[in-house]
Amino acid sequence: MSDKNRPSGHTALPGSGCPFHRGAGNAMLSKTPSGNLVRPHGGVGTAVSNKSAQSLSGDNGPVVSDFFRMFPDLGPSLFNVEDLRALTLPGGPMDVANQGRGLPQDNPTIPAGYTFLGQFLDHDLTFDVYSNINGRDTQPNQTRDAITPTLDLGNIYGRGPVQDAFLFDQKDGATLLFGRPDNPDGDVLRNSQGTAIIGDPRNDDNMFVDQLHLAVIKFHNQVVKDLSSQFSGGALFTEASQRVRWHYQWIVYHDFVRRFVGDELYGKLVSQGPQYFPPNLQAIPIEFSAAAYRMGHATIREFYQVNDNYKGAQIFDLHQPGTFLSPEKRVDWKYFFDTDSRVTPQGAKLFDTLVASELLQLPQALIPGFDNPQYQGKPDPLYLSLPGRNLLRQNEFTLPAGQTVAKALGTTQYSNSQLGLPTNWGSTLAPLWYYILKEAKLANQGRFLGPVGGRIVGETFFSVLINDPQSFLHNKGWKPTYGTGGDFTIVDLLRIADAYKSS
Repeated sequence: MSDKNRPSGHTALPGSGCPFHRGAGNAMLSKTPSGNLVRPHGGVGTAVSNKSAQSLSGDNGPVVSDFFRMFPDLGPSLFNVEDLRALTLPGGPMDVANQGRGLPQDNPTIPAGYTFLGQFLDHDLTFDVYSNINGRDTQPNQTRDAITPTLDLGNIYGRGPVQDAFLFDQKDGATLLFGRPDNPDGDVLRNSQGTAIIGDPRNDDNMFVDQLHLAVIKFHNQVVKDLSSQFSGGALFTEASQRVRWHYQWIVYHDFVRRFVGDELYGKLVSQGPQYFPPNLQAIPIEFSAAAYRMGHATIREFYQVNDNYKGAQIFDLHQPGTFLSPEKRVDWKYFFDTDSRVTPQGAKLFDTLVASELLQLPQALIPGFDNPQYQGKPDPLYLSLPGRNLLRQNEFTLPAGQTVAKALGTTQYSNSQLGLPTNWGSTLAPLWYYILKEAKLANQGRFLGPVGGRIVGETFFSVLINDPQSFLHNKGWKPTYGTGGDFTIVDLLRIADAYKSS
Protein backbone atom coordinates (compact mmCIF):
# COMPACT_ATOMS: atom_id res chain seq x y z
CA MET A 1 0.00 0.00 0.00
CA SER A 2 1.38 3.42 -0.87
CA ASP A 3 2.06 5.95 1.87
CA LYS A 4 -0.68 8.24 0.63
CA ASN A 5 -3.27 5.58 1.39
CA ARG A 6 -2.03 4.89 4.90
CA PRO A 7 -3.86 6.43 7.85
CA SER A 8 -1.86 9.22 9.40
CA GLY A 9 -1.38 10.37 12.95
CA HIS A 10 -2.47 7.18 14.69
CA THR A 11 -1.47 3.57 14.87
CA ALA A 12 -3.55 1.31 12.64
CA LEU A 13 -5.69 -0.77 14.95
CA PRO A 14 -7.86 -3.81 14.35
CA GLY A 15 -11.41 -2.67 13.77
CA SER A 16 -14.46 -4.41 12.44
CA GLY A 17 -12.93 -7.60 11.11
CA CYS A 18 -13.00 -9.67 14.29
CA PRO A 19 -16.13 -10.82 16.10
CA PHE A 20 -14.55 -9.61 19.33
CA HIS A 21 -13.52 -6.32 17.67
CA ARG A 22 -10.19 -5.71 19.28
CA GLY A 23 -9.70 -2.28 17.72
CA ALA A 24 -10.03 0.89 19.70
CA GLY A 25 -11.20 2.61 16.57
CA ASN A 26 -8.74 5.50 16.70
CA ALA A 27 -7.37 5.11 13.19
CA MET A 28 -7.90 7.75 10.54
CA LEU A 29 -9.14 6.94 7.06
CA SER A 30 -7.74 7.54 3.64
CA LYS A 31 -10.16 9.57 1.50
CA THR A 32 -8.80 8.32 -1.79
CA PRO A 33 -11.64 7.24 -4.14
CA SER A 34 -11.50 3.59 -5.06
CA GLY A 35 -13.45 3.31 -8.28
CA ASN A 36 -16.91 2.10 -9.24
CA LEU A 37 -18.73 -1.19 -9.29
CA VAL A 38 -21.33 -1.99 -11.91
CA ARG A 39 -24.10 -3.60 -9.91
CA PRO A 40 -25.86 -6.72 -11.19
CA HIS A 41 -29.11 -4.85 -11.77
CA GLY A 42 -27.59 -2.12 -13.86
CA GLY A 43 -26.91 0.72 -11.42
CA VAL A 44 -23.49 2.15 -10.76
CA GLY A 45 -22.22 3.09 -7.32
CA THR A 46 -18.95 3.56 -5.55
CA ALA A 47 -17.72 0.24 -4.30
CA VAL A 48 -14.44 -1.57 -4.65
CA SER A 49 -11.16 -0.79 -6.32
CA ASN A 50 -10.06 -2.56 -9.48
CA LYS A 51 -7.48 -4.42 -7.43
CA SER A 52 -10.22 -5.85 -5.24
CA ALA A 53 -11.98 -7.36 -8.22
CA GLN A 54 -8.91 -9.25 -9.32
CA SER A 55 -8.11 -12.75 -8.13
CA LEU A 56 -6.77 -12.47 -4.60
CA SER A 57 -6.22 -16.17 -4.05
CA GLY A 58 -3.16 -17.25 -2.12
CA ASP A 59 -1.78 -16.59 1.32
CA ASN A 60 -2.73 -13.62 3.46
CA GLY A 61 0.14 -11.46 2.35
CA PRO A 62 0.27 -7.79 1.51
CA VAL A 63 -2.74 -7.88 -0.85
CA VAL A 64 -5.56 -5.67 0.43
CA SER A 65 -9.10 -5.10 -0.82
CA ASP A 66 -11.98 -2.82 -0.03
CA PHE A 67 -15.28 -3.63 1.58
CA PHE A 68 -18.45 -2.85 -0.37
CA ARG A 69 -22.18 -2.44 0.15
CA MET A 70 -24.35 -5.43 -0.65
CA PHE A 71 -27.40 -3.12 -0.71
CA PRO A 72 -25.99 0.15 -2.06
CA ASP A 73 -29.39 1.68 -2.86
CA LEU A 74 -30.80 1.43 0.67
CA GLY A 75 -30.82 4.53 2.82
CA PRO A 76 -28.83 4.66 6.07
CA SER A 77 -30.17 4.79 9.60
CA LEU A 78 -28.30 6.52 12.43
CA PHE A 79 -29.12 6.05 16.09
CA ASN A 80 -28.75 8.21 19.17
CA VAL A 81 -25.65 7.23 21.12
CA GLU A 82 -27.50 7.66 24.42
CA ASP A 83 -30.05 5.10 23.22
CA LEU A 84 -27.22 2.74 22.33
CA ARG A 85 -25.63 3.26 25.74
CA ALA A 86 -28.89 2.51 27.59
CA LEU A 87 -29.46 -0.60 25.49
CA THR A 88 -26.03 -2.20 25.73
CA LEU A 89 -24.51 -1.51 29.15
CA PRO A 90 -24.40 -4.04 32.01
CA GLY A 91 -27.81 -4.42 33.62
CA GLY A 92 -29.55 -3.08 30.51
CA PRO A 93 -32.04 -4.73 28.14
CA MET A 94 -29.37 -6.77 26.35
CA ASP A 95 -27.79 -8.21 29.52
CA VAL A 96 -28.92 -11.81 29.88
CA ALA A 97 -28.39 -11.63 33.65
CA ASN A 98 -30.88 -8.77 33.88
CA GLN A 99 -33.54 -11.05 32.44
CA GLY A 100 -33.09 -13.73 35.09
CA ARG A 101 -30.98 -16.85 34.90
CA GLY A 102 -32.37 -20.26 34.08
CA LEU A 103 -33.84 -19.27 30.71
CA PRO A 104 -33.45 -22.00 28.04
CA GLN A 105 -30.24 -21.15 26.20
CA ASP A 106 -28.82 -24.26 24.52
CA ASN A 107 -29.27 -24.47 20.77
CA PRO A 108 -30.13 -28.12 20.00
CA THR A 109 -28.81 -27.93 16.42
CA ILE A 110 -25.60 -25.87 16.82
CA PRO A 111 -23.03 -27.24 19.29
CA ALA A 112 -21.02 -24.68 21.24
CA GLY A 113 -17.84 -25.16 19.21
CA TYR A 114 -19.40 -23.62 16.10
CA THR A 115 -19.29 -20.20 17.75
CA PHE A 116 -15.51 -20.36 17.73
CA LEU A 117 -15.27 -22.00 14.33
CA GLY A 118 -17.19 -18.95 13.15
CA GLN A 119 -14.64 -16.65 14.77
CA PHE A 120 -11.82 -18.61 13.16
CA LEU A 121 -13.49 -18.18 9.74
CA ASP A 122 -13.84 -14.46 10.27
CA HIS A 123 -10.12 -14.17 10.96
CA ASP A 124 -9.52 -15.81 7.59
CA LEU A 125 -11.73 -13.31 5.75
CA THR A 126 -11.56 -9.85 7.29
CA PHE A 127 -9.09 -7.65 9.13
CA ASP A 128 -10.19 -4.01 9.19
CA VAL A 129 -7.29 -2.03 10.62
CA TYR A 130 -8.24 1.44 9.43
CA SER A 131 -11.83 2.30 10.33
CA ASN A 132 -12.83 4.70 13.11
CA ILE A 133 -15.49 3.47 15.53
CA ASN A 134 -16.35 7.09 16.35
CA GLY A 135 -16.68 8.09 12.70
CA ARG A 136 -19.78 8.81 10.66
CA ASP A 137 -20.42 8.13 7.01
CA THR A 138 -17.34 5.94 6.58
CA GLN A 139 -17.56 4.48 3.11
CA PRO A 140 -16.76 0.77 2.74
CA ASN A 141 -14.64 1.43 -0.33
CA GLN A 142 -12.39 3.59 1.85
CA THR A 143 -11.94 0.84 4.43
CA ARG A 144 -9.24 -1.69 3.65
CA ASP A 145 -9.53 -5.38 4.36
CA ALA A 146 -5.89 -6.05 5.19
CA ILE A 147 -6.08 -9.77 4.36
CA THR A 148 -7.32 -11.69 1.36
CA PRO A 149 -11.12 -12.05 1.45
CA THR A 150 -10.88 -15.75 0.65
CA LEU A 151 -11.00 -18.92 2.74
CA ASP A 152 -7.32 -19.61 2.15
CA LEU A 153 -6.21 -20.28 5.76
CA GLY A 154 -3.95 -17.27 5.75
CA ASN A 155 -4.51 -17.09 9.51
CA ILE A 156 -2.68 -20.45 9.69
CA TYR A 157 -0.08 -20.12 6.93
CA GLY A 158 0.66 -16.42 7.18
CA ARG A 159 2.50 -15.49 3.99
CA GLY A 160 3.79 -19.01 3.51
CA PRO A 161 7.08 -20.80 4.27
CA VAL A 162 9.25 -18.35 2.33
CA GLN A 163 8.15 -15.03 3.85
CA ASP A 164 7.00 -16.39 7.22
CA ALA A 165 9.56 -19.16 7.65
CA PHE A 166 9.40 -18.82 11.46
CA LEU A 167 6.06 -20.66 11.38
CA PHE A 168 7.56 -23.76 9.78
CA ASP A 169 9.94 -26.59 10.65
CA GLN A 170 13.25 -26.23 8.80
CA LYS A 171 13.45 -29.97 8.17
CA ASP A 172 10.92 -29.83 5.34
CA GLY A 173 9.65 -26.26 5.11
CA ALA A 174 6.08 -27.58 5.20
CA THR A 175 5.40 -28.80 8.75
CA LEU A 176 3.98 -26.10 11.03
CA LEU A 177 5.53 -25.60 14.46
CA PHE A 178 3.55 -25.63 17.71
CA GLY A 179 3.92 -26.29 21.45
CA ARG A 180 6.56 -25.48 24.03
CA PRO A 181 8.68 -27.65 26.36
CA ASP A 182 6.23 -27.65 29.28
CA ASN A 183 3.15 -28.05 27.04
CA PRO A 184 4.40 -29.70 23.85
CA ASP A 185 1.07 -30.91 22.55
CA GLY A 186 -1.53 -28.47 23.88
CA ASP A 187 -0.56 -24.94 22.84
CA VAL A 188 0.44 -22.95 19.78
CA LEU A 189 4.00 -21.76 19.32
CA ARG A 190 4.87 -18.85 21.64
CA ASN A 191 7.88 -16.70 22.40
CA SER A 192 9.44 -16.44 25.87
CA GLN A 193 6.90 -13.77 26.88
CA GLY A 194 3.87 -15.80 25.83
CA THR A 195 3.07 -14.00 22.60
CA ALA A 196 1.59 -16.43 20.10
CA ILE A 197 3.73 -16.98 16.99
CA ILE A 198 0.91 -17.68 14.58
CA GLY A 199 -0.41 -16.46 11.25
CA ASP A 200 -2.98 -14.12 12.83
CA PRO A 201 -2.64 -12.79 16.40
CA ARG A 202 -6.42 -12.58 16.79
CA ASN A 203 -6.54 -16.37 16.97
CA ASP A 204 -5.09 -16.00 20.46
CA ASP A 205 -8.04 -13.87 21.62
CA ASN A 206 -9.59 -16.71 23.59
CA MET A 207 -8.70 -20.29 24.37
CA PHE A 208 -11.33 -21.91 22.16
CA VAL A 209 -10.29 -20.29 18.89
CA ASP A 210 -6.66 -20.76 19.93
CA GLN A 211 -7.25 -24.50 20.34
CA LEU A 212 -9.07 -24.68 17.00
CA HIS A 213 -6.05 -22.99 15.44
CA LEU A 214 -3.87 -25.70 16.97
CA ALA A 215 -6.17 -28.43 15.63
CA VAL A 216 -5.90 -27.08 12.07
CA ILE A 217 -2.11 -26.97 12.42
CA LYS A 218 -2.09 -30.63 13.46
CA PHE A 219 -4.42 -31.61 10.61
CA HIS A 220 -2.13 -29.83 8.17
CA ASN A 221 0.89 -31.61 9.63
CA GLN A 222 -0.80 -35.00 9.24
CA VAL A 223 -1.47 -34.23 5.58
CA VAL A 224 2.20 -33.26 5.18
CA LYS A 225 3.24 -36.60 6.68
CA ASP A 226 0.90 -38.49 4.37
CA LEU A 227 2.32 -36.72 1.30
CA SER A 228 5.97 -36.69 2.28
CA SER A 229 6.79 -39.82 0.27
CA GLN A 230 5.37 -38.23 -2.90
CA PHE A 231 6.46 -34.59 -2.61
CA SER A 232 9.32 -32.57 -1.17
CA GLY A 233 10.50 -28.98 -0.93
CA GLY A 234 8.09 -26.28 -1.96
CA ALA A 235 5.89 -28.79 -3.75
CA LEU A 236 5.16 -30.54 -0.45
CA PHE A 237 3.79 -27.39 1.16
CA THR A 238 1.89 -26.40 -1.98
CA GLU A 239 0.16 -29.77 -2.31
CA ALA A 240 -0.53 -30.20 1.41
CA SER A 241 -1.89 -26.70 1.93
CA GLN A 242 -4.19 -27.01 -1.09
CA ARG A 243 -5.66 -30.25 0.21
CA VAL A 244 -6.10 -28.79 3.70
CA ARG A 245 -7.80 -25.68 2.29
CA TRP A 246 -10.22 -27.70 0.22
CA HIS A 247 -11.20 -29.91 3.16
CA TYR A 248 -11.66 -26.80 5.30
CA GLN A 249 -13.75 -25.10 2.61
CA TRP A 250 -15.87 -28.24 2.33
CA ILE A 251 -16.74 -27.91 6.04
CA VAL A 252 -17.78 -24.29 5.54
CA TYR A 253 -19.91 -24.95 2.46
CA HIS A 254 -21.57 -28.20 3.49
CA ASP A 255 -21.89 -27.85 7.26
CA PHE A 256 -21.23 -24.44 8.78
CA VAL A 257 -23.42 -22.39 6.45
CA ARG A 258 -26.29 -24.88 6.55
CA ARG A 259 -26.42 -24.83 10.34
CA PHE A 260 -26.52 -21.06 10.57
CA VAL A 261 -28.92 -20.22 7.73
CA GLY A 262 -31.23 -23.24 7.93
CA ASP A 263 -32.06 -25.95 5.40
CA GLU A 264 -34.57 -23.95 3.34
CA LEU A 265 -32.35 -20.98 2.54
CA TYR A 266 -29.32 -23.24 2.19
CA GLY A 267 -31.17 -25.25 -0.47
CA LYS A 268 -32.02 -22.05 -2.35
CA LEU A 269 -28.41 -20.91 -2.27
CA VAL A 270 -27.25 -24.26 -3.65
CA SER A 271 -29.87 -24.34 -6.43
CA GLN A 272 -30.12 -20.64 -7.32
CA GLY A 273 -26.83 -19.18 -6.17
CA PRO A 274 -26.41 -15.73 -4.60
CA GLN A 275 -28.95 -13.13 -5.69
CA TYR A 276 -27.52 -9.93 -4.19
CA PHE A 277 -23.75 -10.47 -4.22
CA PRO A 278 -21.98 -9.18 -7.37
CA PRO A 279 -20.55 -12.01 -9.49
CA ASN A 280 -16.78 -12.41 -9.77
CA LEU A 281 -16.14 -10.00 -6.92
CA GLN A 282 -13.62 -10.88 -4.24
CA ALA A 283 -14.50 -8.54 -1.39
CA ILE A 284 -16.60 -8.62 1.76
CA PRO A 285 -19.86 -6.67 2.19
CA ILE A 286 -19.93 -4.22 5.06
CA GLU A 287 -23.39 -5.47 6.01
CA PHE A 288 -21.70 -8.81 6.74
CA SER A 289 -18.59 -7.62 8.58
CA ALA A 290 -20.15 -4.75 10.55
CA ALA A 291 -23.50 -6.35 11.34
CA ALA A 292 -24.70 -9.77 10.21
CA TYR A 293 -21.61 -11.83 10.99
CA ARG A 294 -21.44 -10.36 14.46
CA MET A 295 -24.23 -12.83 15.04
CA GLY A 296 -21.65 -15.00 16.78
CA HIS A 297 -21.66 -12.78 19.87
CA ALA A 298 -25.22 -13.84 20.65
CA THR A 299 -24.22 -17.52 20.58
CA ILE A 300 -21.61 -17.22 23.34
CA ARG A 301 -22.69 -19.06 26.46
CA GLU A 302 -22.47 -17.61 29.94
CA PHE A 303 -20.57 -20.68 31.16
CA TYR A 304 -18.64 -23.52 29.53
CA GLN A 305 -17.50 -26.97 30.54
CA VAL A 306 -13.99 -27.09 29.12
CA ASN A 307 -13.02 -30.65 29.99
CA ASP A 308 -13.85 -33.33 32.54
CA ASN A 309 -12.41 -31.33 35.42
CA TYR A 310 -12.88 -27.70 34.43
CA LYS A 311 -16.50 -26.53 34.53
CA GLY A 312 -18.45 -23.30 34.89
CA ALA A 313 -15.87 -21.18 33.10
CA GLN A 314 -16.64 -17.91 31.36
CA ILE A 315 -15.01 -17.21 28.04
CA PHE A 316 -12.38 -14.74 29.27
CA ASP A 317 -11.62 -16.62 32.50
CA LEU A 318 -9.64 -19.19 30.58
CA HIS A 319 -7.00 -17.29 28.66
CA GLN A 320 -5.84 -13.76 27.96
CA PRO A 321 -4.08 -12.91 24.69
CA GLY A 322 -0.32 -13.26 24.90
CA THR A 323 -0.24 -15.64 27.84
CA PHE A 324 0.73 -19.30 28.12
CA LEU A 325 -2.03 -21.89 28.05
CA SER A 326 -2.25 -24.18 31.06
CA PRO A 327 -2.25 -27.89 30.15
CA GLU A 328 -5.03 -28.60 32.66
CA LYS A 329 -7.33 -26.19 30.78
CA ARG A 330 -6.91 -27.89 27.44
CA VAL A 331 -10.21 -28.06 25.58
CA ASP A 332 -11.88 -31.47 25.35
CA TRP A 333 -13.77 -31.22 22.07
CA LYS A 334 -16.42 -33.75 23.07
CA TYR A 335 -18.05 -30.94 25.04
CA PHE A 336 -18.11 -28.66 21.97
CA PHE A 337 -18.74 -30.89 18.94
CA ASP A 338 -20.26 -34.34 18.34
CA THR A 339 -16.94 -36.15 18.65
CA ASP A 340 -18.11 -38.76 21.19
CA SER A 341 -21.43 -40.61 20.82
CA ARG A 342 -21.54 -41.06 24.60
CA VAL A 343 -21.55 -37.31 25.30
CA THR A 344 -24.02 -34.64 24.22
CA PRO A 345 -22.00 -31.47 23.60
CA GLN A 346 -23.02 -28.13 25.06
CA GLY A 347 -25.15 -26.12 22.69
CA ALA A 348 -24.27 -22.70 21.44
CA LYS A 349 -26.54 -20.11 23.02
CA LEU A 350 -29.78 -19.63 21.10
CA PHE A 351 -29.94 -16.48 18.98
CA ASP A 352 -31.54 -13.57 20.79
CA THR A 353 -30.76 -9.99 21.76
CA LEU A 354 -29.82 -11.23 25.24
CA VAL A 355 -26.02 -11.39 25.41
CA ALA A 356 -23.71 -13.03 27.95
CA SER A 357 -22.98 -10.50 30.69
CA GLU A 358 -19.22 -10.84 30.31
CA LEU A 359 -19.44 -9.37 26.79
CA LEU A 360 -20.84 -6.14 28.18
CA GLN A 361 -17.59 -5.56 30.12
CA LEU A 362 -14.74 -6.65 27.85
CA PRO A 363 -11.20 -7.00 29.21
CA GLN A 364 -9.14 -4.07 27.98
CA ALA A 365 -6.47 -6.56 26.86
CA LEU A 366 -8.76 -7.49 23.97
CA ILE A 367 -8.63 -3.93 22.63
CA PRO A 368 -5.03 -2.97 21.79
CA GLY A 369 -4.58 0.78 21.91
CA PHE A 370 -7.61 1.28 24.13
CA ASP A 371 -7.29 4.67 25.81
CA ASN A 372 -10.39 4.84 28.03
CA PRO A 373 -12.62 7.22 26.07
CA GLN A 374 -14.33 9.58 28.50
CA TYR A 375 -18.00 10.16 29.21
CA GLN A 376 -19.11 12.75 31.75
CA GLY A 377 -15.60 12.86 33.17
CA LYS A 378 -15.27 9.10 33.60
CA PRO A 379 -14.17 6.17 31.38
CA ASP A 380 -17.03 5.45 28.99
CA PRO A 381 -18.33 1.90 29.53
CA LEU A 382 -19.91 1.90 26.08
CA TYR A 383 -16.50 1.18 24.55
CA LEU A 384 -16.04 -1.92 26.69
CA SER A 385 -19.47 -3.28 25.75
CA LEU A 386 -19.28 -5.56 22.74
CA PRO A 387 -22.91 -4.90 21.78
CA GLY A 388 -22.22 -1.19 22.21
CA ARG A 389 -19.22 -1.37 19.89
CA ASN A 390 -21.30 -3.27 17.34
CA LEU A 391 -24.01 -0.62 17.31
CA LEU A 392 -21.49 2.19 17.03
CA ARG A 393 -20.42 0.49 13.79
CA GLN A 394 -24.01 0.89 12.53
CA ASN A 395 -23.52 4.65 12.77
CA GLU A 396 -19.94 4.61 11.53
CA PHE A 397 -20.75 2.81 8.29
CA THR A 398 -24.23 4.35 7.93
CA LEU A 399 -25.79 0.92 7.54
CA PRO A 400 -29.45 0.50 6.62
CA ALA A 401 -31.86 -0.44 9.38
CA GLY A 402 -33.02 -4.02 9.78
CA GLN A 403 -36.55 -3.24 8.62
CA THR A 404 -35.15 -1.45 5.57
CA VAL A 405 -33.24 -4.55 4.46
CA ALA A 406 -36.22 -6.81 5.25
CA LYS A 407 -38.45 -4.68 3.03
CA ALA A 408 -35.90 -4.81 0.20
CA LEU A 409 -35.79 -8.61 0.49
CA GLY A 410 -39.58 -8.84 0.51
CA THR A 411 -39.70 -10.60 3.87
CA THR A 412 -41.39 -9.95 7.21
CA GLN A 413 -40.65 -6.57 8.75
CA TYR A 414 -40.74 -6.78 12.53
CA SER A 415 -41.75 -3.69 14.46
CA ASN A 416 -39.64 -2.21 17.23
CA SER A 417 -42.13 -3.46 19.81
CA GLN A 418 -41.85 -6.99 18.41
CA LEU A 419 -38.09 -6.62 18.55
CA GLY A 420 -38.20 -5.69 22.22
CA LEU A 421 -36.64 -2.25 21.89
CA PRO A 422 -37.36 0.16 24.77
CA THR A 423 -40.50 2.28 24.47
CA ASN A 424 -38.38 5.44 24.61
CA TRP A 425 -36.16 4.31 21.72
CA GLY A 426 -35.58 7.38 19.61
CA SER A 427 -36.30 5.86 16.20
CA THR A 428 -39.04 3.88 14.47
CA LEU A 429 -36.36 1.53 13.12
CA ALA A 430 -33.82 -0.91 14.56
CA PRO A 431 -30.07 -1.26 13.98
CA LEU A 432 -29.26 -4.02 11.52
CA TRP A 433 -27.23 -6.19 13.93
CA TYR A 434 -29.84 -6.00 16.68
CA TYR A 435 -32.61 -6.73 14.18
CA ILE A 436 -30.83 -9.82 12.85
CA LEU A 437 -30.49 -11.32 16.33
CA LYS A 438 -34.14 -10.80 17.26
CA GLU A 439 -35.34 -11.85 13.80
CA ALA A 440 -33.67 -15.23 14.35
CA LYS A 441 -35.53 -15.56 17.65
CA LEU A 442 -38.89 -14.56 16.22
CA ALA A 443 -38.66 -16.46 12.94
CA ASN A 444 -36.81 -19.61 13.98
CA GLN A 445 -36.95 -19.86 17.79
CA GLY A 446 -33.34 -18.71 17.85
CA ARG A 447 -32.05 -21.93 16.28
CA PHE A 448 -30.74 -20.30 13.08
CA LEU A 449 -30.76 -16.95 11.35
CA GLY A 450 -33.87 -15.40 9.88
CA PRO A 451 -34.36 -14.16 6.30
CA VAL A 452 -32.26 -10.99 6.60
CA GLY A 453 -29.35 -12.39 8.58
CA GLY A 454 -29.36 -15.70 6.74
CA ARG A 455 -29.35 -14.04 3.31
CA ILE A 456 -26.37 -11.79 4.12
CA VAL A 457 -24.32 -14.50 5.83
CA GLY A 458 -25.20 -17.29 3.39
CA GLU A 459 -24.60 -15.24 0.26
CA THR A 460 -21.28 -13.97 1.55
CA PHE A 461 -19.85 -17.42 2.26
CA PHE A 462 -21.18 -18.89 -0.98
CA SER A 463 -19.83 -15.96 -3.00
CA VAL A 464 -16.42 -16.12 -1.31
CA LEU A 465 -16.10 -19.72 -2.53
CA ILE A 466 -17.81 -19.28 -5.92
CA ASN A 467 -15.76 -16.19 -6.80
CA ASP A 468 -12.42 -17.70 -5.76
CA PRO A 469 -11.01 -19.57 -8.79
CA GLN A 470 -8.83 -21.66 -6.48
CA SER A 471 -11.60 -22.92 -4.19
CA PHE A 472 -12.70 -26.55 -4.21
CA LEU A 473 -15.86 -25.57 -6.11
CA HIS A 474 -13.74 -24.94 -9.20
CA ASN A 475 -12.26 -28.42 -9.11
CA LYS A 476 -15.38 -30.18 -10.33
CA GLY A 477 -15.98 -33.59 -8.94
CA TRP A 478 -13.51 -33.20 -6.09
CA LYS A 479 -14.39 -35.12 -2.95
CA PRO A 480 -12.60 -35.18 0.41
CA THR A 481 -9.92 -37.84 0.74
CA TYR A 482 -10.14 -37.66 4.53
CA GLY A 483 -13.33 -38.33 6.47
CA THR A 484 -15.83 -41.02 5.51
CA GLY A 485 -18.17 -41.68 2.62
CA GLY A 486 -16.94 -38.75 0.55
CA ASP A 487 -17.78 -36.29 3.34
CA PHE A 488 -15.59 -34.36 5.76
CA THR A 489 -16.69 -32.52 8.90
CA ILE A 490 -15.13 -30.51 11.68
CA VAL A 491 -15.40 -33.68 13.78
CA ASP A 492 -13.21 -35.53 11.26
CA LEU A 493 -10.64 -32.74 11.39
CA LEU A 494 -10.56 -32.79 15.19
CA ARG A 495 -10.18 -36.56 15.36
CA ILE A 496 -7.25 -36.47 12.97
CA ALA A 497 -5.71 -33.60 14.95
CA ASP A 498 -6.10 -35.45 18.24
CA ALA A 499 -4.41 -38.54 16.78
CA TYR A 500 -1.51 -36.59 15.25
CA LYS A 501 1.90 -37.29 16.71
CA SER A 502 5.02 -35.35 15.81
CA SER A 503 7.65 -37.57 14.24
